Amino acid sequence: MALKSLLLLASLSLITALPSSSDSPTKSCGCGKALPVAQRPAGGDSHQVQFKQSDGTARTYLIHIPSNYDVNTAAPLIFSFHGRTKIASSQEELSQFSNEEWNPNAFAVYPQGVDNQWQGDPASKGVDDIGFVSDMIKHFTQRYCIDTSRIYAAGKSNGGGFTNTLACDPQLSKQIAAFAPVSGAFYVPDSTSTSCSAQTISIPCNPGRHPLPMLEFHGSDDTTIPYSGGARRGVCLPTVPHWVREWSQREGYGLTNQTTGSYGGRVLKYEYGGAAGKLGIVTHYVVDGLGHDWPSKGPNGDSDEGTYLDATPLIMDFFARYRL
Repeated sequence: MALKSLLLLASLSLITALPSSSDSPTKSCGCGKALPVAQRPAGGDSHQVQFKQSDGTARTYLIHIPSNYDVNTAAPLIFSFHGRTKIASSQEELSQFSNEEWNPNAFAVYPQGVDNQWQGDPASKGVDDIGFVSDMIKHFTQRYCIDTSRIYAAGKSNGGGFTNTLACDPQLSKQIAAFAPVSGAFYVPDSTSTSCSAQTISIPCNPGRHPLPMLEFHGSDDTTIPYSGGARRGVCLPTVPHWVREWSQREGYGLTNQTTGSYGGRVLKYEYGGAAGKLGIVTHYVVDGLGHDWPSKGPNGDSDEGTYLDATPLIMDFFARYRL
């Protein structure tokens, strides 16, 4: 899809950063506790952990402990959710939140979905992944020294859609400070493919707080989760611009945004919230020519070619701006 067509589709019109409410960490009750047996600050390695949900479901996750971790110093925590059919280790490699060049200070957790998918996917039935995340947050804050004001969520494709599901949850939206889906699969619950008005469909969402920081990346040539939305797998996908606008309006910022082009106009960034003094609290990047990929300048698990930018350091910068 040509970028000029995307501009028409988005109907995004023209208009820095939200300051942190405090620079002081909010220490969890796990501060001062020794690391679990066989776990140590990783410096790039991660540990696979067996975990049982409160409903009895057996789960696993990978955890990266930053090499500078001090049991008395509260550290941020980042969840990174894999795409449908993928696994936790591939998401670690793809998202690079264990890369200490980009993430020197935060725990990175890569949960494993049941049947390699997440709640919100049309094929995911009867799995309480929201409960899984809630249980993990409780576990991590009790077992490690976590800054409870700096817990974040990111994900790719179905994992990006699940990141949005967490943002829309009345409880977890109050425990997670900021959200960053990439190539998000934002399937609308209870929708059908036969009556899919992708540019106007109502998107149910009930976050427990406002404002809520949201950053999204998408490729113009994504054929798996198309930028233009539409019927897919029996349900409806909103256009990505419609999904972004809905977040801005839900937060009370309307449709006015600041649009910035880079790389000769091949990357467009839309930032909302400027009129309220919170420019960028809802931010969207569209990358011309990019497919269903996690943006990376070099080859990664999604693409052998790379693109104009690395999403992960931009996500880290975005997360650093916000805390509860």
